[in-house]
Amino acid sequence: MFRSASNLFRGICIAATLYAALFFAHIIVAVQGWEMVFRFIAALITLMTFTVGPSIIVLGRVQSLEQKIQANAIGHSVGLILSIGLAWAYADQSFDMLLTSAFLLITAILHSSHRRVLIQKRP
Repeated sequence: MFRSASNLFRGICIAATLYAALFFAHIIVAVQGWEMVFRFIAALITLMTFTVGPSIIVLGRVQSLEQKIQANAIGHSVGLILSIGLAWAYADQSFDMLLTSAFLLITAILHSSHRRVLIQKRP
């Protein structure tokens, strides 16, 4: 039990650190004018935003089903918040209701689908 809990914590820490590193890297490459690198990093940030829960599971190598469900729930909540910021960034630092709604919907659908798959694996 303790080992799986530490895997969950490790996954959260690694995912948060990776997200922060990608965020800072995208600022640096934007200043440098490296458009292709910027687009690649932006794509990774987008992917991580939409899949925070599964990212925690993979990066933390979470094995316990209950911990996977917990990681999904944490990731879902964090992902929804990050989706709002991501939509703001994609809309050139302005609020676009349609884009924000779309990003929230994508995050919700991916995490809900993932949770459904996890729950089906319960004995």
